[in-house]
Amino acid sequence: MSQPALSAHPNTAPDAAAPVHGWLHRWHGWLLAGLWLLVQAWCWHLYQGPRFSGDSKQYLEYATQLAETGTFGEGHYRRYVGYPLFMSVFLKLRLGWWGIGLAQVALSGLAARALYGTARRLSGGHWLTAALAALLFIGWTDVQRANPFLLTESLFTSLLVFSLWAVARVRTWRGALLALLVLLITATIRPNGFVAFGAAGLAALGWLRAHGQRTWLSAGLLAGLMLLPVAWVVLNELLRTFTLIETYEQGLIIFGYPQADLHPTAPLHLPDPTSPPLWRLLLFIGQNPRWFAQLAALKLTYFMGFPKPYYSALHCLMLAATLPPIYWLALRGVARRTVARPARVYAAAVILLQAVVVMMTVEDWDIRFSAPVLSHWFLLAALGAQPWLRRLEARFR
Repeated sequence: MSQPALSAHPNTAPDAAAPVHGWLHRWHGWLLAGLWLLVQAWCWHLYQGPRFSGDSKQYLEYATQLAETGTFGEGHYRRYVGYPLFMSVFLKLRLGWWGIGLAQVALSGLAARALYGTARRLSGGHWLTAALAALLFIGWTDVQRANPFLLTESLFTSLLVFSLWAVARVRTWRGALLALLVLLITATIRPNGFVAFGAAGLAALGWLRAHGQRTWLSAGLLAGLMLLPVAWVVLNELLRTFTLIETYEQGLIIFGYPQADLHPTAPLHLPDPTSPPLWRLLLFIGQNPRWFAQLAALKLTYFMGFPKPYYSALHCLMLAATLPPIYWLALRGVARRTVARPARVYAAAVILLQAVVVMMTVEDWDIRFSAPVLSHWFLLAALGAQPWLRRLEARFR
């Protein structure tokens, strides 16, 4: 990550802070790498190696089947097939849980490097902006603590960063094919992996519109319309094993925390249970708009990472002090016209689409659904802070 130090301006007299600035500029990459190692060691020690929890049993059973027979299973966990495939490689090589956990840690490190490189590319080579994005990603322990767990979150988080990296560097058809491959892999890890594809499509349309490519823009919109029947079939298949209407009836807000449930004050209109899942969902929303809006608003509030009812007072205070400035800076980053539009659109669209998914489904008791997209918030926030970072840097040269 380290880069050659900037030379002092010939007309600027050196001061006490200049050597510090030059030293940080030269060694910041190694400092970030050292911090990453410390955080991973702490997380690994905290959970005493790879951690088995919740859905780990189903993923491992599926991975064992793939490793031993090479056959794919049926049912709900087929929607997470990319993760058992990933696990099966290590089971086949007899590396076991430790191989899986350490691979997730290593991929998280590569993701931190990819986020740094993406921020540096989008900021015009500004090392301090890139360092801030990487520092937030590495230092936000709620993100890094997922790495030892035999669950999808760690790999999904890393792949979302790799997707962002790939989309941000698309310049040629070869780059576009690489981005498409990374997006495909990301989409197999979790059912909501399609948010990366949707965001990439919006970014592509935004680029065509910005560059006056009306013919290609029209072709892209037409292709999108033609793919709607395919999307309908895919979404119905993804939703088939989920009980969304039942969660709406229960007023479920946070999975695993019934104390947060909202209870309806009037009878709800329920759609025909034999209808396709997506049609049932649309009918329920249309027939119960106020109830759905109440549920969605509460889920969005918790998804954004603000204090949950069972967090400690200190945890709530830290979230309230850190997240709003990050979100505000991220909005400034989205608005920065000097940053390539496709990357800005893609990062913002991933966050928005993931928020919509949570609003349509349910929030988790932890931050499993918001943590994977925090990297996109961090990138945009660092870009939003860049003007101030440049002024700060100028004072210490």
